[in-house]
Amino acid sequence: MMDTKKLKAILDRAMVIAKKYHDNETGRIFLAENFSEKQIDYITTIVDNIETQKSIFAVLITSLLKKIENPNQDIRLHRKEFKSGYSGRSLDTNVVTPWLKEHFQRFAPKESGWLTRSIEQPRPFTKKFPGKIRNKKVKIAFLSVLEDIEEKNANVENYFVSLLILLLDKIGEEIKTIEYLTKVKYGETISINLILQMLKEHFSTAQSSRLPVIAIYSIYQILSKTVQIYKEKELQPLKSHTTSDRYIGYGDVEVYYLDGKPFEIVEIKHNIPIDIITIKDILIKIKDSSIKRYFILTTAEPNFKGNEEEIFDFLNQIKRSYNIDIIPNGIIPSLKYYLRFITDVIEFVKIYTENLKKEFQQTIDIKKAHIKKWEEIIKKYSFYTNK
Repeated sequence: MMDTKKLKAILDRAMVIAKKYHDNETGRIFLAENFSEKQIDYITTIVDNIETQKSIFAVLITSLLKKIENPNQDIRLHRKEFKSGYSGRSLDTNVVTPWLKEHFQRFAPKESGWLTRSIEQPRPFTKKFPGKIRNKKVKIAFLSVLEDIEEKNANVENYFVSLLILLLDKIGEEIKTIEYLTKVKYGETISINLILQMLKEHFSTAQSSRLPVIAIYSIYQILSKTVQIYKEKELQPLKSHTTSDRYIGYGDVEVYYLDGKPFEIVEIKHNIPIDIITIKDILIKIKDSSIKRYFILTTAEPNFKGNEEEIFDFLNQIKRSYNIDIIPNGIIPSLKYYLRFITDVIEFVKIYTENLKKEFQQTIDIKKAHIKKWEEIIKKYSFYTNK
């Protein structure tokens, strides 16, 4: 039977030690005194790539935790069906991932590192492990650490603490990334057209599909408090990257009645034009719901693919048959329309900036490049000071 209290105590103890080295800025000294250059490279590789390989980090932490709890366990045997094996997935799901969400939410898996195809292979974590971990250097580092522990008697506690030290260092660097945005002081005036220009430039950043979602959500945070149609309705929190796959939602931004039924939904497509197949898929999803309005907004230009007349004829049919308004549009025209209903558009800029910071600290959808780009944009247009 799993002793979760004991296992969490091991994790907490390692965190206390790691924080001590991190706070004293002696983490690198700890690594240099306890590891070879090759071993340091293993640890650094895993932490440096955690944004795209967070499952590997969770699996490695789980493996090390098991070794500390039971030194006789070969932690490469991560499945119960292996002779002398254990359930790594169960340990991760019940102890490690919840702990990571508590301390390192941005880098925690949704439910378990073992849910990825590259890890769930029914083969031991030896150098011959066939799992197709995309980053080959990360795969080598991961398997090498386990081999180091099992075949060369490397100190498992030192590996454990070192991973946490480097992750704390990484988070410290990311906090510095948002320092400029934290100190911003806003001017008194800014035009809607300038805001739209800023957002266009920001949306053009690589891997930016989350940015238009944050922009629309920021608008709704304001409108849901001031527009009569949203009275006695509730704007739902943004679903994060770590939301369980079992969550059934209707779109990216959701407004619900107070009784828990959906009222208005916004789905955002990034660089994907809207076609009639998109509309049909949405109808199947919502036709039996309480939804009254469903917006499909896209950053693609042109906004539509195929016969626009056919698309709008179909939308009229949906209105007559189901009394549902499905409203397709471009993201920038929609933002321009929404911003006209906001008394102080600087409030939108402030909320958008705060949401960027929050998402950056809590999820991996917002990258360092997105934060730096926004910083460049606000400096470029310099409608406020940083003093």
